[in-house]
Parts: sequence; C-alpha cells; structure tokens
Amino acid sequence: MLKKVVIFIVFLMFLRSALAYKVTFIIEVPIYTPDDAEIYLAGTFNNWNPKDENYKCVRDGFVYKKVLDLSGKVEFKVTRGSWETVEKGVKGAEIPNRVLDVDKDMEVKITVLHWRDFVEKQQAALRKTYTGNIKLIKDFYSPELGNKRDIIIYLPPDYEISDNRYPVLYMHDGQNIFDESTSFAGVEWKADESAQELIKNGVIKPIIIVGIYNTGAERINEYSPWNDSNYGGGKGDLYAQFIINTLKPYIDVNFRTLSDRENTAILGSSMGGLISLYIGIKYNGVFSKIGAMSPSIWFANKALIEFVKSEKVNYPTKFYVDMGSAEGQNPEVHLNNARELFKILDKKDNSEVLYIEDRGGTHSEGAWARRLPEMLVYFFGTEESN
Repeated sequence: MLKKVVIFIVFLMFLRSALAYKVTFIIEVPIYTPDDAEIYLAGTFNNWNPKDENYKCVRDGFVYKKVLDLSGKVEFKVTRGSWETVEKGVKGAEIPNRVLDVDKDMEVKITVLHWRDFVEKQQAALRKTYTGNIKLIKDFYSPELGNKRDIIIYLPPDYEISDNRYPVLYMHDGQNIFDESTSFAGVEWKADESAQELIKNGVIKPIIIVGIYNTGAERINEYSPWNDSNYGGGKGDLYAQFIINTLKPYIDVNFRTLSDRENTAILGSSMGGLISLYIGIKYNGVFSKIGAMSPSIWFANKALIEFVKSEKVNYPTKFYVDMGSAEGQNPEVHLNNARELFKILDKKDNSEVLYIEDRGGTHSEGAWARRLPEMLVYFFGTEESN
C-alpha cells in the first residue's frame, strides 16, 4: 500500500510539471524607451537568451505583452535584446531575478523602472545642461499622495537684480525639461534655453518655470483621474490637489510670483497633456493657460473627451493643443482624437484655442522641444510679438 501511495505522489508531481499554464505578461517600460524598442523575456525557460525571437513581446499602447505556456518555478528578467540593455531597478540599481511559481493560469504585470544602457549613459553625464538660473528642491513632500519628488525651477535672467514678480508655468515630467543628464532618453525639452532666448530678445515676458518631477512607476496613476483597465490611473485629482494646495502655495511664498490665475499656466505632454487639461479645466479658477502637447486622449476609453464635453470653462482661458502626424502606430487615430478635442474646446464659452498639427512630428521630447517656443509666445508673448 505504501508503495502505491509513493507512486501516486510521484505521478502527481510529474503531472504537475508536465502541465503548462497560460501566463500573460504585461510589461510597462520607462517613458524614455525608444518607440522602436524590441522587448524580450529571458529566463530559465529559454536558457537566459536575451534575444530569443520566441520570447519577443508585442507592443500594445503603453505596454508590451507576451503569453507563454509555463509551469513550476521560473526565473526571468526583461531585456531590450542584450544583457547591456537589461532592466534595472530604482535609481539604476541591479535587481534580482524575477521569480514566478506557476501553478495556474495567471496575469503578471511588470514595471521596468530603468534600462542598463540608459543608466550608464546618465552616470557618465558629468555636466548638467542647465541654462540660466536653475534651483533644485530635492524630495519635496506631497501629503496628498504620500510621496516625495524633486522640483526644478527656472528663474528669469533679471530675477536676482530686480524686485519684479513673474508669471509661472507649471510643467509635468520635470526631469525631462531642462537637463539631458536627468532626461534618460538623452533629449530634453530645452525649456530653459527657449525661455532664456525669448526673454532676452523681448519676445515673451520674463517667466518662472516650475518643473514637477514624475515619480516613475506612479506616473500614469498620478497623471489621470480615470482608471484604464490596462494601464492604471485614478490618482489624478490627488495630484491636482498636490499642485494647487501644496506646491503652488510653497512657490508663491518662496519666489516672487504673480500668483493670480491670469499669470498661472500648466503644461504637459502625452499623459502630462491629459492631466494638464483635466487640472486646468476642473480648477479653472487657478489656471488661465492650459497646454497639452500630444495629449493621450485615447486613455481610459477617451474619458478626457467626455470630461471636456461636460465641463464649463468658467473664466477666459487660453488653450494650446498639438499633435504630430507621425505619432505611434496609428497616427491618424491620434490626429482625429486631437481634432475632436479642438472642436469641442473651440465651441466653449471663455475658450481661446491654438491648435497645431506638426507634420512629421513624433511622440518624443525632441518634437515637444521644437514646438515649445510657439506655445511660450502664445501664452506669454509681449505686445511687440503679438
């Protein structure tokens, strides 16, 4: 009898190892990942081959997906095709192998924080690419979100030699707007260079720019008030309250700002464009200028469109909206979404809209940097430039 029991247990163990379960991997990659990147899974299931075509993931919007038949304990990592481009952890640290114990069909959501080659490039960048008077506030705390982030601030050329007060532009993804060494893709918006040149040439009024760093893995959650079943979201209103109730009062107390709505603007790109439109319209008593470059209108089944349709613009407001003609895998879809948004905004009371389609423009920092001066002139242009 004992022999039969042992044989049965061994048979069950063999049966379990022979069974294969469907494991769906959903991988979110850093925003700076190149649009044409190829994403692979490498692990015990393929002898740790970092570029195995059988384990290449398929892009789906912001994420990459792969369905594998697996069983038992597996270890793996995510790569862009080599160990030089393997995933890295917080602040670029090495991470241990990811481990799964597969005993049923499952969905595995993975967030890649950084890539090795981009981290090494950043670490090699010894010179920051700041232009003008830049202040950095480390680990600024948000009681609304319960986290910290850096805040980077551009001050106009005459700030230290005058008693003037200045309009303020709040920008999301702050690590990408002034400095190549913190913009992991190695491309910055050049917001400091653009503002500096336009101010010195008398094209725009002197302004303060406040760059709000994103928090990496929480970026999408914070940049949308609506939840998308595939990508997350839902903390956008807490993020709005952080800007309005914590950050703006701090900036107004510690810097010489013009704090009224007429002199307060907000701007972002992609998901940052979405959250700028949401914040600027919902809290229209705070912001008079709202910029959305390549906004992610498609997110959460186009909830932004329904929101803009239903909300009033209570005070005179300038809107800037743009879209490139070569964004993503379906550029025409994004263009049509942007055109729909423009038509809705254009019909609203108190709304003035500048809408631009950038021929050949991609979804990238380089494209947004190229279009930024036109937006700055639209928002802050002097009488001579208008």
